[in-house]
Amino acid sequence: MKRSKHPLPKPWLALIGAACCLLPVTTAAPLPAERSPTDIERERFLQQARIGDAKIITGGVTAPLRATLSQDGFTHDAHIQKIDETLKRFQTSRRTYANFRDSYKYNIAAYRLDRLLGLNMVPVSVERVYHGKKAAVTWWIDDVLMTDAERYEKKIPPPDLESWNDQKHQARVFNQLICNEDPNLGNFLIGTDWKLWMVDFTRAFRRHKELQEPRLLQRIDRRLYDGLRALDLEALRRETAPHLTRQEMKAILARRDTILEVLAARIAESSEAAVICELPGH
Repeated sequence: MKRSKHPLPKPWLALIGAACCLLPVTTAAPLPAERSPTDIERERFLQQARIGDAKIITGGVTAPLRATLSQDGFTHDAHIQKIDETLKRFQTSRRTYANFRDSYKYNIAAYRLDRLLGLNMVPVSVERVYHGKKAAVTWWIDDVLMTDAERYEKKIPPPDLESWNDQKHQARVFNQLICNEDPNLGNFLIGTDWKLWMVDFTRAFRRHKELQEPRLLQRIDRRLYDGLRALDLEALRRETAPHLTRQEMKAILARRDTILEVLAARIAESSEAAVICELPGH
């Protein structure tokens, strides 16, 4: 190898070496122990943390996993779902589908859409490769009292019935919007503070434009109502691509239009105060 005809003087080499030492190194900051992590911090952790032991969650038809993730002394569990398949024909209690999609991608799309609408009822979910396959890695909800199925079976009354009912109304609006074919009560988690969480959306985001059960649309939180009115294709593309197709996005907007029409009729029948509520913390 030939030497440069104009080698740098030693003082310059020293300065360059010192400057390189001062360059910032991009590393993930550890999650805070003194407060609840932000969505961005949780996304980063789910993307980068080491995935340890994982066990199959019993009762799930798509073989989901519960895994323990750790990074920089912080440990938290995550839900991992890898399914991504299309069925030529699929029969539900409501209809028969051709080319029915069952995909982990819809967990991520549901999280992104939830935040876009200001709902905050879907846990953080990101795409990550696990054992050679792409998967949805979702933040595990801590301090869960029970599922709504367990609450219903045991006939446990909520401490604040009005607040609880309003949360259920928001969940119904969201599931009608995304055309969720599997909104069973086992997928509604109740926190120790009686906050309602929704999980498992692999059979949502159908491509047809009609609502499943418009009769369920009775009340809506002001922030969600405003979010629906402001929703457009560009915002959907920005937040949910590549997890949703353009056809799936257009179906969301068509169902949104019908939801707003149903709610407008409800308001005309009664009053805005009877239909639009103000949920704290949403």
